[in-house]
Amino acid sequence: MVEKYKKQRRESITKRGGTRAPATVNRELALLSRIFTLAMRHKLAATNPCSEVELLHTDNRRVRYLLDEEEERLLPLLVGPRAHVRPAVLVAIGTGMRRGDQLNMKWDRVDFQRDVIWVPNAKTGQSYQVPMSAQVREIMLELRRAAEGSEYVFANPQTGRAYTELRRPFDSACREAGVKGLRWHDLRHTFGTRLAEAGHSEATIAELMGHSDPKTTRRYTHGTERAKRAAVEATSRREPAGGEQRAELSLVAK
Repeated sequence: MVEKYKKQRRESITKRGGTRAPATVNRELALLSRIFTLAMRHKLAATNPCSEVELLHTDNRRVRYLLDEEEERLLPLLVGPRAHVRPAVLVAIGTGMRRGDQLNMKWDRVDFQRDVIWVPNAKTGQSYQVPMSAQVREIMLELRRAAEGSEYVFANPQTGRAYTELRRPFDSACREAGVKGLRWHDLRHTFGTRLAEAGHSEATIAELMGHSDPKTTRRYTHGTERAKRAAVEATSRREPAGGEQRAELSLVAK
């Protein structure tokens, strides 16, 4: 019955007209398995049938980050009704924060004296520290001046509460800018990729992204075309200059 459920959930059409991702079905199976585990603990079931069912194969690797030229097209569109999205996007690129952590962040997490943000990591429950760049600090100061007493950094001025959703204006701006296939979470990938391109170590990037395991960082650091081209150019044999070449030829003749 569990195998039949897995197959039906994977192949059935959703309200949006597509199929469910393998990871979605696996999360449902994990929940079902947890229910049976609790049932066994309370002597309501003898076995857990989910233990005999293999999870669907998933590939969570996603190579997508915001290119420099895409950023140049996107940012000018974050004005007017979308103006509140611009600082959130720039802070996301400049800190690598997850969307939920960013939108739920309160001012007591921002230390202007030390120029750091204590990111409230909802995924692990442990906050981590990210220094503010000059650009991020200026944005945070502007938001602070406009906060009007709200405890949230990214607050709706009409309610004083934190924004719960920025996806619609962000997605519409991406479509208008011709930026295809970019999700908000890819701004976090952009942060990690730019740090890696600048030559920072995996351990440093892991700390700045709040990863407890540096191996996780590899999913967020992608080699850009510019970095890969510079790397292969470094392998090219340098031809000696004219004078050096003549000197080498003279030594060979001797």
